Amino acid sequence: MPVEHLWQWLRENVTYHTCYQSSTELIERVHLFEQDINSNPFEISDRLWVKNHLEEDEEKLRVST
Repeated sequence: MPVEHLWQWLRENVTYHTCYQSSTELIERVHLFEQDINSNPFEISDRLWVKNHLEEDEEKLRVST
């Protein structure tokens, strides 16, 4: 489900290996993440669109980054 990928993306960018001093700080960071992803709709579609096939060259790039 796409929402699961969105949660994973949020965790990768906001909470992995990070302890925030307050809930306000965490909420602010989530808000910044939201602004960032909403500013680039193509990245959202690339990350969250359900794929029914794999393109070998694209997957090589994804794994190497």
